[in-house]
Amino acid sequence: QVKLLRALEEREIERVGGKSPIKINIRVIASTKKDLRTLVDEGKFREDLFYRLNVFPLNLPPLRERENDIHLLFRKFASDFAQKYRMPTIRLEEEAVHLLIHYRFPGNIRQLRNIAEQISVVEESRSINVEKLSQYLPNYDNLPAVIEKERTSESDLSNDRDMIYKVLFEMRKEINDLKKLTLDLIKNENK
Repeated sequence: QVKLLRALEEREIERVGGKSPIKINIRVIASTKKDLRTLVDEGKFREDLFYRLNVFPLNLPPLRERENDIHLLFRKFASDFAQKYRMPTIRLEEEAVHLLIHYRFPGNIRQLRNIAEQISVVEESRSINVEKLSQYLPNYDNLPAVIEKERTSESDLSNDRDMIYKVLFEMRKEINDLKKLTLDLIKNENK
């Protein structure tokens, strides 16, 4: 800890076994949901580290407080997933946009991103109406409390999600191929 604080303060480090300090040009970007000022007051966070990190604080309000960003971010995510899965981009109808921007997003931007990905992969129609969108926006007010279990890493969850979406996408393709084959067989029998 002392070496880290010195490196932040003096912008230099010393190599293990080295004889002279090395100048470094670093910036530390840190993020937390916790109120560090309160933690400092309670003695749970080092005051000197707080002041070294708190050079240029940014307060990023939750997504639900940035209504103008919600649809823009959704469109960006939808476009990204359209490219990733090589399919047309989903579009929200006007009423669906209204529902989306007035949803409270307890999962913040990650939830918005996941919703865009789910709809992109699962829905056959590329135009999403309010009824279809509402199926992807859970009503958290009526859910029981959840006790968090040990989490796996973010990359593990991302890899699992990607695999599941890939399987769903392939299943949808196979179902569409099966429908086409069935229709072709029916047409041939009617000839």
